[in-house]
Amino acid sequence: MNREECNHMSLAVEIEQKRSIMVEVAKQKNFNLSHPDVLRASQELDRLIEKQMKQIRKRNEQTESR
Repeated sequence: MNREECNHMSLAVEIEQKRSIMVEVAKQKNFNLSHPDVLRASQELDRLIEKQMKQIRKRNEQTESR
């Protein structure tokens, strides 16, 4: 596994961890999705997913240019 693949895998694990945290926070806040703690966790998850999507897009562009 090369470095890029390792980064992708660790990011995927981080996304799953953040998703679990967000669900737990939502449960603690009685699924009040507008609660600031739930919104914060959701935004952090969004940033990680966006980062992953950029990595995938970059990898696809590199593959297409070969």
